[in-house]
This record gives sequence, structure tokens and C-alpha cells, in this order.
Amino acid sequence: MTATQPAPTVLPDVRVVEIASGVAVAYAAQLLGQLGAEVIRIEPPEGDAVRLAGPFPKGDAGRPPDLDSGGLHRYLNGGKRSVALDLGAEDGAALAAGLIAGSDLLVGDWREGGLLPFDDQDAMRERFPETTCVSISDFGMTGPRAGWRADSLIHEALSGITYVSGAPDREPIALGVEVADYFAGLMGWIASLVALAQASLGERPGFIDVSAHEVIGSSDDHSLSLYAGTGAVRRRFYSRVLGGYPSDIMPCKGGHISFVTPQSAFPARVAELIGRPDLVDDPLLNTRRDRSVRWRDFDALVGPYLQAHTREELLRRSDELHLAFAILPSVADLLGDEHLHERGFWIEGPDGESVIGPPLRLPAAPLRAGRPAPTLGSSSAADFGAGAPEREA
Repeated sequence: MTATQPAPTVLPDVRVVEIASGVAVAYAAQLLGQLGAEVIRIEPPEGDAVRLAGPFPKGDAGRPPDLDSGGLHRYLNGGKRSVALDLGAEDGAALAAGLIAGSDLLVGDWREGGLLPFDDQDAMRERFPETTCVSISDFGMTGPRAGWRADSLIHEALSGITYVSGAPDREPIALGVEVADYFAGLMGWIASLVALAQASLGERPGFIDVSAHEVIGSSDDHSLSLYAGTGAVRRRFYSRVLGGYPSDIMPCKGGHISFVTPQSAFPARVAELIGRPDLVDDPLLNTRRDRSVRWRDFDALVGPYLQAHTREELLRRSDELHLAFAILPSVADLLGDEHLHERGFWIEGPDGESVIGPPLRLPAAPLRAGRPAPTLGSSSAADFGAGAPEREA
């Protein structure tokens, strides 16, 4: 590769059509685009939920927001093309069908199918035999909840994760971020890569069905394995995981810190941390069961030391002793994180601002951020040959 040659990509000849329909679909398509695929985003003429979500830069009071300037849109749609089509109108559906027929992958959640038979797998296979359809929906395409809509809060609740989150004597708590959408988008991306691998072998899966509800529900290994193995139902117990103590968020001077039990040499290291070498053989430090059952005694032992030191002081000391401490950074902290900068987590976006880079590293074919997020309808179906005969296998 020379200075004038473009960097190699993993998916240089892959075309993806995204039916704009929320965060999960947009994230899956974004990851495909960062691998080098051409992503064509079909949006309604008024913009989709991601474009409308904001946050928008401050402007004149009373003026409608600039739909091209929203933060979520700029984050999830960089490098894509935007074609504005009304799928409920015959001409819009026909142009969309032409784009789909000329693509390798169709990614969407089918809520905005209009006149196209997105909810009929057999009809889609017959009409678009060379295109793999990847559905990323809330509850999947079958079952009594098929077609229902939800958000991450609902998926966390219905999956059982909320049931075990929080203090035992308080109401359950949610995670506070749209984790179900991003997990489902990640699973949709993986499914898309599997479909492309199958296609390279002469096989096309035709239709892939990803359920956000099932994706987030399968991520709680502790509750599921506990019930499967013992029949016991896990209860809420602060921020702790099963298997030992400490595994919690603890108060320190000016904030909080995460403290997790390491695999070895824990007693001597904690005794040295708190300046109590006489406790190195104490069962409270030596026995995982004692720490779990007598967790209040453990907190009373280490709590004064933690609360006398800042999180930065504790982190430096824990590094020296090889203890598993972690701070709880804000977004401002993340922007200054030396490790993330060296790893390329933050990159310079197309507009010169700091943006989150691709989430994995492929040295032989670096992932790319691409061009800025597109303005609404900045491309037309004709730009991509829509209406041309379907491609031959």
C-alpha cells in the first residue's frame, strides 16, 4: 500500500441496505461500514428515530432543530449514504426494492415496511434471492410478542436483569443506558458476518432473526446458571456478582471505587493495603466464604482506609499491590484516559471532533470512521442503480 492507495478493508465489495429503524439496526450497519461495506440508509422523508433523537446543538429559540446535526445521528451514521423514500408509496417501495435487489445484506427491524413484505420471510426470499435479510427487532419475528415495541428498560425488566439489580431492601434499578439496543446491534453485526461467510461458500441463509429481548436475556450468566444448577432464584444484592466478596462498588474519599477479589495472594495484599499485617492469616481475609457471609465485617475492616483515600490514590496503590481496583469514570474522565488514547478509542472524526473509533483492531485492514454522517436524502436511489435488473449469482 502506498500513500496514494486506499487502505485495505475487510468488506470492500459488500453493499448493505439499512432500513432506518432505531439504534440497534443503525449500530449493526455502522460496524459493517467500518469494515469497508457500502451502507445505504433508507430513511423516511421526515427522518428516522435516530436522526430525530438529538441531542442538537444550541440554536435560536423557536427554530426547529437541524436534523443533520443530532449527536446520535452523527455517531451512528458516519460513513453511510442517505436515501429518503416513502415505503408506503408505490414509487418509494419500488425504488427501495431496486436497492435491496442490488445489495448483499438488508438490515432492519421491519416496523417501517410499508408496501414491501418485510414480515413475510418466504416472500422476501422469493423476491430477493441474492440478498440476506437480517431482522433486528424487539421480540423477534415469531411468538406472541412479535411486532411489539420496547426499549432497553423494558428488555432489562423482561429478561430478569432488573430483578437482580439494586439493593435487596430497595426497588430494582435499571442500567441507565440503552444496552439492549447496542447488544442487539452487535449480535446483528455478527449474524451479518456469518451470512456473508456462508454466501462466500455458495450458500445464503435468506433470513436471520435477531431478538433484542433474547440477546439481553442470555447475557445474565449468573442467574441462569444458578437456577439451572441448583434451582435457586438469585435475589437483588447490591452491585455484587456471585462467587465471592468483595465484588462491589465501595465508597472512598470523594467518590466510589470498584473492588473485586483477585484470584491469588488476596489476604497478604489486603493486609498490606490497610496496614494490618497481623491479619494476614485471619479467616475474614483468607476464606471466600467468610468474606461473603461476614461482608459487613469485611467492609468495617477496609472501609476506613478506603474512605481516607481518593480513588486516584487507591488506584495507584492497588496497582503496586496487584489488587483489582477500578475507578468509576465520567465521560470527561474517559476523554482524558491515557490507555484509551493510546489504543485509538478516541479518533478524529470527519468534522475534526473527537469521536469513538471502531471497537476492534485489525492491523492488516484497519477499520475506518468514514465520511461524516449524511444529510437527509443527500443521495438518490438512481445513484446506486436502483431499478436495474437483479444481480445474477
